[in-house]
Amino acid sequence: MSGNDIETLKQRAFASQVEAREAVRAYGRASWIRFAATFIPVPLVVVVFRLYLVAWHYYVLGGAFIVIAMLMYALDSRAATRRDRALAAAREARSAYRQARLRAKSRA
Repeated sequence: MSGNDIETLKQRAFASQVEAREAVRAYGRASWIRFAATFIPVPLVVVVFRLYLVAWHYYVLGGAFIVIAMLMYALDSRAATRRDRALAAAREARSAYRQARLRAKSRA
């Protein structure tokens, strides 16, 4: 493997690492938003309007809470999958660079 190939693998590994780091940050930032969207709106409505709610309102709000929680879980699963793919790509690029570097050293 030539020096240019190793340098290309090195650049790819660094670029992959930057992408993975950004994916982890994006996941972390969005997780707080999803968490807040799940646990703030419905409980806030219940607390603020508790004196005005009748029995069937609680059933509707409970159903809304379940639907929101399921939606946020689905969104979180997709975001976690994207993050995991980015981390795996960075791991593979780093491994390919290390292997190429070791092969080049063993030949020299």
